[in-house]
Amino acid sequence: MAVTKMSEENIAGGLQWLCFLFSWALFAFYAFQFRRQTCGWEVIYISWLMMISYIIEIFHGNDSPAMVRLTDGSIAPWLRYCGWLLTSPVILIALSGTGMPAGVYSRRTMKLLTSDQGFKVMQITSAFSKGSVKVAFFFVAMVYGGNTLYSCATVYLQAFANIQPELQGMIKFMSAVFFAAFIMYPILFVAGPEGFGHVSPEGSIIGHAMADLLSKSLWGVCSWWLACQVKALSEDDEDETSEDGSEESDRASELPAVPRHTSNVILGDPQGTLVPYYTQAFTKLPAALTVVDSMESLLDELEEMKDAGHRVDMCLVAPTLLEHGEFNRLRSEYSGVKIVVYVEGLANIPEESLAPFRERCDDFIEAPARGVMVDESELTQVFYRHAESLVGPAAPIEAHLAAQTAILLTIKADIARMQRGDAPPMYEGKSKIAAS
Repeated sequence: MAVTKMSEENIAGGLQWLCFLFSWALFAFYAFQFRRQTCGWEVIYISWLMMISYIIEIFHGNDSPAMVRLTDGSIAPWLRYCGWLLTSPVILIALSGTGMPAGVYSRRTMKLLTSDQGFKVMQITSAFSKGSVKVAFFFVAMVYGGNTLYSCATVYLQAFANIQPELQGMIKFMSAVFFAAFIMYPILFVAGPEGFGHVSPEGSIIGHAMADLLSKSLWGVCSWWLACQVKALSEDDEDETSEDGSEESDRASELPAVPRHTSNVILGDPQGTLVPYYTQAFTKLPAALTVVDSMESLLDELEEMKDAGHRVDMCLVAPTLLEHGEFNRLRSEYSGVKIVVYVEGLANIPEESLAPFRERCDDFIEAPARGVMVDESELTQVFYRHAESLVGPAAPIEAHLAAQTAILLTIKADIARMQRGDAPPMYEGKSKIAAS
């Protein structure tokens, strides 16, 4: 037993030093990256707090106030709880912006922070309680925690849908690391000295050190790397767009050179099957596309855009969302947003079948199906028909010129493809007409 006790103490001490040294190295690395403007403040703050808390735990972990001893003889590691309260909100702030430009926060961020604070406060209160009161506060904490994990899952799903395909593997890995680590904390709480005492204090230290290495160190490195890749790919896309457009710009030198304006568009695809098609198609339009997978997420996104002062011109949604109970709220609260419904086999649907739905939406568009890509010509027409930010009465003259330029260049590219005979399947009929 003495050997086992000594082994646990040695392992716990070794892991504490490992966490300290690793967090110190990451803090130095992130600080260097921050100077190069390739790193956000969140991971720097997390590694700094982790470094400070572990050096205190190593030398004064059993002293007051790092360790609180209650009147009934039980103990509560207050230093650990301080670390939770200080680092978890920042981790969730970083999580809420996964796959997005640095510094972009949303209403979803506030929901995550509120739920997580409830989880932490109830769990700490449970640690300071006994008997049935301890169990009651723990279950309340689990309700908050379950809501937090559900909200985190929606963030990962939307990030997976919105991010470039080559980075989706990293989103999967980050989600696995995140959930594995954050599920460890309540398990260690129940089994450790604060709970039912099945795990010794040294064993609890070992488990929490491993969870910290996953949730704070490894996840932080992944978050930094992903942000760098998103930034690099965005810059590459801009360079490619500039290179691809140079030839067309030379051919259309008589057209005015105008600044690029964008229109906010939300894609509501509950199944997620059309996301890759529309994501690729919208990259060729002056549009900022956001993907959601439910009516609730769509309304949340519209509210976040409204709070941020951004106008949403168009929502491209699945037909099933028209029948959702919250659809009337969408139309009443966001009457200025145009609703376009994508429908498979639209050309073969009789007008009388579409008539009942026309009162609930503003337009229809043919959905890609059976391997056929998006009809970019039709999408361009629908887009500019409803992009009020670009062609509406309140749009600046520069936006009007940019829209007209884009339409002309699109028409020229379509004609060139049809004349070459290499148009996609939906242009075959048009190609034969052009050839004749």
